[in-house]
Amino acid sequence: MQHAEAEQGSDAPFNEQIADGVKLGDPDAVGAVYARLSDRLLGYLMARVHDRATAEDLLEATFIELLLKGYTIRGGSKAIKVWLFRAAHFNALDHLRKVRRRAEDLSDMAEVDVVDVSRGPAEHAEASLLGDEVRAAMLQLSDDQRQVLLLRYVAGFTAAEVASTMDKTDGAIRSLQHRGERSLARLLGPRAAPSGPVRASQGRNVPR
Repeated sequence: MQHAEAEQGSDAPFNEQIADGVKLGDPDAVGAVYARLSDRLLGYLMARVHDRATAEDLLEATFIELLLKGYTIRGGSKAIKVWLFRAAHFNALDHLRKVRRRAEDLSDMAEVDVVDVSRGPAEHAEASLLGDEVRAAMLQLSDDQRQVLLLRYVAGFTAAEVASTMDKTDGAIRSLQHRGERSLARLLGPRAAPSGPVRASQGRNVPR
């Protein structure tokens, strides 16, 4: 089946023919979604796991899931976008849990302090998205606050899409975003722009 080609990197939703193809398990349709969303999804994953190779593996796993489970999605292009980032979110969480468990096992065996290996040497990947100072401040937020801000400012999600991805209410998401932004403003001090330090570092309008 042939599909209209999706323009790589575009924020516009892909057409419903592609969405229907994804739900039918059509590899061409999944490839069109990959061309549209893979860069942003990879950036989100790198900001979560701090290692490009790991993020690329998780990206591949996420799109394999889309190919195999796309039939479960109800809705069009927006629903597929939310589904993808939700799958990536849980894949990243599973990876980080495994890393922490391995670190704890090594600590028990060696009886030495173990460095948090979930923050690997490729922190420059996230720095390229958020900037060194903002990245350092982000690491001091709660996991939920950091997750909300990454989905809002890196993935470009609306508050409703973040709520669906994280299985929380819109009000809870807006509260987490507000607290996270206030914490960043406090941590960054005069370097934070009035419209929000993450927004300033991204140079991107954030959807409501």
